[in-house]
Amino acid sequence: MTVEYITLQNSGDKMPLIGFGCWKVDPKDAPETIFNAIKVGYRLIDSASNYKNEVAIGKGINMAINDGLLKREDIFVTTKLWSTYHKKEHVCLALEQQLKQLGLDYVDMFLVHFPLPLKYVPIEQKYPPGWYQPGDDKD
Repeated sequence: MTVEYITLQNSGDKMPLIGFGCWKVDPKDAPETIFNAIKVGYRLIDSASNYKNEVAIGKGINMAINDGLLKREDIFVTTKLWSTYHKKEHVCLALEQQLKQLGLDYVDMFLVHFPLPLKYVPIEQKYPPGWYQPGDDKD
């Protein structure tokens, strides 16, 4: 598998254009699945805490590293911040926990999984005044 990369403007890091997504990867199968994905040439692994398989995903990544298939710096690992951790004081704690689960010292990209926090906020406060009028959602 030939991997093409793009260069990220702000950091200069190279990110593979195609990656292996880990949503719905069964934790029982994940170490072998990830190991084999890396073996055939995937160099971007896309994970998230909400997938509930990051421990197993990390095992697969570390199996590949320990087996000599690649070095840590040769794989681009992405994970995501879940919506219950959007408060400023929770972001670093969530990332630290995810790094521990993955068994990695760092991730290459940490994304907001879903841009809306799971705590209720009245719609009048969430959007600019006039954007939403009560009754707009009725037929």
